[in-house]
Amino acid sequence: MIRINLLPVRISKKKVAGKQQLVFFALAAVFVLICNFWWNHSRAEETSAREEKVKRTRSEIAQLDRIIGEVKNIKAEQAAVRDKLAVLDKLRAGRQGPVRMMDELATIIPKRVWLRRMDEKAGSVVLDGSAGTIEDVSEFLSALKRAQFFTGPELKKTSAKQDGKFKAVEFSITAGINYAAAIPVAVSASVTPSEKVR
Repeated sequence: MIRINLLPVRISKKKVAGKQQLVFFALAAVFVLICNFWWNHSRAEETSAREEKVKRTRSEIAQLDRIIGEVKNIKAEQAAVRDKLAVLDKLRAGRQGPVRMMDELATIIPKRVWLRRMDEKAGSVVLDGSAGTIEDVSEFLSALKRAQFFTGPELKKTSAKQDGKFKAVEFSITAGINYAAAIPVAVSASVTPSEKVR
């Protein structure tokens, strides 16, 4: 009977299978390394893109902060200009107000009313004078109520007085002074004709 030794064939098959497994594991390891490298590379690109986006956003924020700062400065300058204009208007009213108030007073005073004294203090005025009759005093008080420079006029006292053959009524009236009524007039007076044409 012939005996065949199959042991070397099995060993060579095992060697071939081992080599194939080694090659497979080596290829798998190479594939895993390539995938890992590709994944790391894509993550690095994504990270750098995000970092670039963050840099752009930060630069845009810095630019917007500069613009906001400029806007705040402009608003502060506008408020300062408004305050200066308000002071100028007040000065104009203070300069032209008394003149216009006296002009209005001269216009509204009745013919039979005479002022002896006018005392202005802290935004109010006291008018002392004489009139032919109490109706003249009432007419003067009504005219003061309609006047733009006088506010809340009140008759404080009246008394009859005889000076020889002339009878008169002495009176005292208090009222507030409103020089702000002179501001629109002062502003329109300060505008030059060339500005009005525009």
